[in-house]
Amino acid sequence: MIEAENLSKRYGEKTRVTPATARPYLLGALASLSAAAAAIHFAVVFEHFKDYTLYGVFFLVLAWAQLIWPAVLLWRPSRLWLWLGVAGNAAVLAVYVASRTVGLPFGPDLHHPESVGALDVVGCVLEFALITGCAALAWRPSLADRPVRRRGGAAAAAALLAVPALAIAAAAAVMTPGWAGPEGPAGMASGSRMAAAPASPAGMGDMGSTDGLPDMRMYGSTAPPTASQVLAAGRLIGQTDATLARYQNVQAAFAAGYTYVLRTNGEEHLLYAGPDGRSYDGLDPRHPSSLVYAINVPHHAPILLGAMYIQMRGSCNPATWHDTYTAQMLHVWVVPYPGGVFSDDLSQAATNSAVHAALTGE
Repeated sequence: MIEAENLSKRYGEKTRVTPATARPYLLGALASLSAAAAAIHFAVVFEHFKDYTLYGVFFLVLAWAQLIWPAVLLWRPSRLWLWLGVAGNAAVLAVYVASRTVGLPFGPDLHHPESVGALDVVGCVLEFALITGCAALAWRPSLADRPVRRRGGAAAAAALLAVPALAIAAAAAVMTPGWAGPEGPAGMASGSRMAAAPASPAGMGDMGSTDGLPDMRMYGSTAPPTASQVLAAGRLIGQTDATLARYQNVQAAFAAGYTYVLRTNGEEHLLYAGPDGRSYDGLDPRHPSSLVYAINVPHHAPILLGAMYIQMRGSCNPATWHDTYTAQMLHVWVVPYPGGVFSDDLSQAATNSAVHAALTGE
């Protein structure tokens, strides 16, 4: 062998020290997929820390793992490391599917499925492609040793950079408002997602009608409030705001006994259904009848908007109750809300506006 190499050098013949194989292309592609998924997870770390500390820690660890894994793969590839990539990313996909179908068994979104967004879909596609590639290469290592046609310098560089370029483009697309729209991080931060949401038809309370009757009927006088009524309203607002401070995290509401859930137009009303059998009737700021959260915010925990006080009038049997108004209700909003602190507007547009105000402080 040595003699042959010497002869080739003596007569000026070019020798091929290493054969051209698919190894650098395959390993580079897998590394790029993992790095792109890591970039997406890094982009949402701070947002998840705001929702729940454990969520933020999970995404931070995940992002670093997906960034370290390709470095080790390129440095010292092994079948064990490939299978580790398969197992790790499969576990991440399983968590994602659970969070979008049945909800996670812990955290502020307890058993509440999250909405699907462009950012997480692209991340899942990258992880699924990574799982497929790792499994194929770990199952048949000979795939990496397959010879490939030798190309010129420019063509070889283009082939090596093809998958990284596509992965970077996909990650950039879902993190750029111009392409991803309101689903991207910058779009969510700017509140453009709220502006993009369709508004509900107008009407009294914007809640529509049933059999020709408005779904909400207003009670009380239209006369200007007296001084004592203004003072009483101010006290109710201040006391409600103080009470609701402990329920900013929806998990605290569940723990306190607000477990009966009603959803409408992007809002979730949690009614008290504690073990003591009480219903928290009337205008008692210490024990609001219901807590109102916005649940239509992608990648964000439910946002507390206010409380609803209910003047109970007996029980309501859905099987026998038709075209009859329920008990009187009064909403007290603790975030800037269209129509004011006692607004009865429960439309999707009003909810979106209140969420935008809560997120931006405007």
